[in-house]
Amino acid sequence: MHPSKLKNLHDLTDEEFDLIFPLEIRRKSATHFTPIKIAKAAAQFLATEPNIRILDVGSGAGKFCFVGALTTDAHFTGVEQRANYCKCGDEIANKYSIDNVSFLNTNIDRIKFKDFNAFYLFNPFFENLSPESALDQTVFLDDELYLEYSAYVHKQLEQMPVGTRVVTYHSSGPEIPSTYQLKDSLFKTYLKFWIKKA
Repeated sequence: MHPSKLKNLHDLTDEEFDLIFPLEIRRKSATHFTPIKIAKAAAQFLATEPNIRILDVGSGAGKFCFVGALTTDAHFTGVEQRANYCKCGDEIANKYSIDNVSFLNTNIDRIKFKDFNAFYLFNPFFENLSPESALDQTVFLDDELYLEYSAYVHKQLEQMPVGTRVVTYHSSGPEIPSTYQLKDSLFKTYLKFWIKKA
């Protein structure tokens, strides 16, 4: 895809946009990657000012990050435990000169949320409860990890300042502390917008 076409997201379907990913990764898109219209709405809510740092928890190859980076002035960081997905994301960012995207190949419990300003969670830990629907089988999956990772995110979000914004998509919300208020929901309530109030 020509870089100029990629930057005109309003003209692209998800299928067209997904051509930036290799075929073996693109096949996962319909189930595991954020659709363009969802990503744009989430990014607009999170990117309250230029250069704000947004963390995508469980980013895969970075579709949300790329859509957000192309439609806002924020910087998007994807954290993903699968090295091949991070490598793919880095290669795409380099190929299309998308400078406000980066990827961290590590587990979420090694990330300090205070290094970021806002957060996006597309039900990132559910694969531990349902391994048959996992992105792939290259990482260890376990029910206890779902609880551990959710608790870690909950604790990190609890320590963030008042006004912190979070978007969840297809998430039951165990990661969201009671100090966060639900401000709005879209797309049959699957997409939820949260702001820390206390």
